[in-house]
Amino acid sequence: MPAQKYCVIGAGASGLAVAKNFKQRGIPFECLEREADMGGVWNADTPSGVVYETTHMLSSKEHTPFEDFPMPDDYPMYPSHTLSLAYLRQYAEHFGLIDSIAFGKTVERVTAGDDGWRVQVAGETRERVYAGLVLANGHHDKPRRPSYEGAFAGDIIHSRDYRSPTQLQGKRVLVVGAGNSGADIATDASHHAAAAYLSMRRGTYFISKYTLGLPTDDVVEYLERLPLPRWLKKRFYGLSNWILSGPPTRYGLPKPAHNIIDSHPTVNSELPSQVAHGRVTVKPDIASFSGNQVQFVDGSTADVDLVVFATGYQMSFPFIDNGLIIGSDGRPNLFLNVFHPERDDFFVAGLVQANGSMWRLADSQAQLIAAAIAAANSGSDTAHWFAELKRSGKGDRRTREFVDSDRHILERDYYAYRRTLKRLTRKLGGTITTAASGSRDASDPEAPVAMDASPSQNRKRAA
Repeated sequence: MPAQKYCVIGAGASGLAVAKNFKQRGIPFECLEREADMGGVWNADTPSGVVYETTHMLSSKEHTPFEDFPMPDDYPMYPSHTLSLAYLRQYAEHFGLIDSIAFGKTVERVTAGDDGWRVQVAGETRERVYAGLVLANGHHDKPRRPSYEGAFAGDIIHSRDYRSPTQLQGKRVLVVGAGNSGADIATDASHHAAAAYLSMRRGTYFISKYTLGLPTDDVVEYLERLPLPRWLKKRFYGLSNWILSGPPTRYGLPKPAHNIIDSHPTVNSELPSQVAHGRVTVKPDIASFSGNQVQFVDGSTADVDLVVFATGYQMSFPFIDNGLIIGSDGRPNLFLNVFHPERDDFFVAGLVQANGSMWRLADSQAQLIAAAIAAANSGSDTAHWFAELKRSGKGDRRTREFVDSDRHILERDYYAYRRTLKRLTRKLGGTITTAASGSRDASDPEAPVAMDASPSQNRKRAA
């Protein structure tokens, strides 16, 4: 018999979003998860988890969760990773997804055949055959590790291996990279290490979690509703940050060579203050190692015991031909980072970075994937239109450019990208998830207002 089910690989936030939307659209599927539990990067008890003791949400509880399943009222404004994982469990239970997840199933090989996709699971003698494939296994698995001249006599770890400030206790610590993980670890080091250094190749802006007493993403959501040209918003954001926080140089941080919205934001309210207080010493890029001494490109040196590379991750899909996903330039060769240009049975969810909730983006991607499958199954004209659109790539353009670095290979503008996903979902006749609170989605002015209370809305009221 021909395969009917779709295979969803990964039961993190993106995989759960795909599973929920497939179930609601009546698309048969099976979710394969290599770990014994769900949660992906948010589950500290599995090898897939990359969170550490001090990890908290970077976006607020109002703008992070899936729109049709708000976080409980008793959650703090910026939940910890343990509360975030508990929320994902509640989401899976609420939508009845757990029975569709096969845990402890490591995918070893995936190949495309005439009768669908063949998936080899570790320990199984026969390949599983599926009608289609959705990769939702994330892109935080293979650490990116820079190399430098010389040899270091101390310990070197990647931020993926960082779990607790106890790893820093009493040590002279150098953190390399000023992204969100690097800023968090450097802040931890300022409280627990004997000495804390932060190596930055370039200047960056550090965004506070609160603006004028409000969660910063609350303010940004409001501003994004205003029909202002991008150049004006760029100036406004830059001026607002300068007035509220001042230039980074006043704290002892290097001056950024780019505009504030041209880079993935580093959200950290504490690090600039720790630098200003001398608890974190900022250094430029590393030139070389010699024993426990690190020499920097400006000729200065520091003696350290531990180096933490907070230098991001490489896209890695070891079980499948990466040419299906990654182009010769190292960037995704997928329409909207989701759809293969030629194959109508292959999708990737969560392969994006943005200045907003990744969970909501994953849900919007999943809605569009489900709508595309439903349209293709019905043989509608819109299905042919969409197939041609993704082959031509005409509907996929970046609304703005970002700093040219590995950090921004997957970067998209959250608001413009999400509007595109929702617009195409409507075109294909899909269902748009709206906020359970009954308010209009701030990222999409055309989204209809949800008039009736959903089960998740009732849950929030009862929390």
